[in-house]
Amino acid sequence: MTQQRTILVNKSDLTATQAKSGSPGSLDEGQILLEVEQFALTTNNITYAVFGDALAYWSYFPAEDGWGNVPVWGFAKVISSANSNIVEGERLFGFLPMSSHLVITPSAVSDLCFSDGAPHRSQLHPWYNRYYRCASDPLYSDETADSQPVLWALFMTGWMLAEQVADTVDTVYVTSASSKTSLSFAWSMKHLKAETKVIGITSPGNRRFVETLEQYDEIQSYEDIQAHSDTKKAAFIDVAGNAAVRSAVHVILGERLTDSITLGATHRAPADDSLPTPGPEPYLFFIPSVAEERSARDGFEVSHQRFSEAWAAFAPWAAKWLTIKKGVGADAIEAGYRKALAGGMPPEQALVFSW
Repeated sequence: MTQQRTILVNKSDLTATQAKSGSPGSLDEGQILLEVEQFALTTNNITYAVFGDALAYWSYFPAEDGWGNVPVWGFAKVISSANSNIVEGERLFGFLPMSSHLVITPSAVSDLCFSDGAPHRSQLHPWYNRYYRCASDPLYSDETADSQPVLWALFMTGWMLAEQVADTVDTVYVTSASSKTSLSFAWSMKHLKAETKVIGITSPGNRRFVETLEQYDEIQSYEDIQAHSDTKKAAFIDVAGNAAVRSAVHVILGERLTDSITLGATHRAPADDSLPTPGPEPYLFFIPSVAEERSARDGFEVSHQRFSEAWAAFAPWAAKWLTIKKGVGADAIEAGYRKALAGGMPPEQALVFSW
């Protein structure tokens, strides 16, 4: 009998975890049972936990009261099917629980993908409900399978943001310059041949790593953020989520700052609304909504094909500096989660786990 293993996180104390096991349950007509093959644990997943209630991340894979199942990106294999459109043995990529198995109800099935039509997910964001069929996904390749769970969502964020801001300003300031999301953005700006100057802001400890990648036109430190006299129109991309840094950039750039975009909160410090932030109101660049809007505008398959082509160029570059650290089993997964929660992972490393 198949045993489902799960790592749950205490919603009120993210450092507290528990391992559970049990049956994944029987299949109703139209459902399939997935066996999770491998998934990544990054700062992105910690953000899902931090905003689990505010952005409904706990709702995708419900758990017992007081506990949450942290969503992850990864691959799964169909091991049982009661759906005539999905065969056993098929490999999928998508949004998964920190569990060894998952029952989903495929809907809107196409050759490329399908969605989970489970009732509890019907009101949740469609971007997270979609599962890509690896055999027909133009983005998938065996060579990039290890990095895809790590970088797929982060690269989409950087790529689509670069498409939005390229050549709309003469300078862009980006915090957390060593983060995979910021590097995805900087690489995308070069790939798009944008004339915009991209300035990465980083810590002294990560400066050398950022310099070796040669993706930013200039690198500054958090302690010495400077505006140049030739900057006429600037954008600020805040990946760190540090209120003091955000305030400093707004103040230093003054009226030259025309766009202030929030991507994440790698800093994870308490918000401080008392600090001055003159200029444009910061707004969240929420990639699920942006990606769905692009798909509606251009057509889903067209949009996905363009992203796949960008990924095919980006992934080999990322492979030159990204080191995947793999772990197996519940103990390794719990340890990896705590490591990601505590921060301090070198920017050139990523954690990928299997059960």
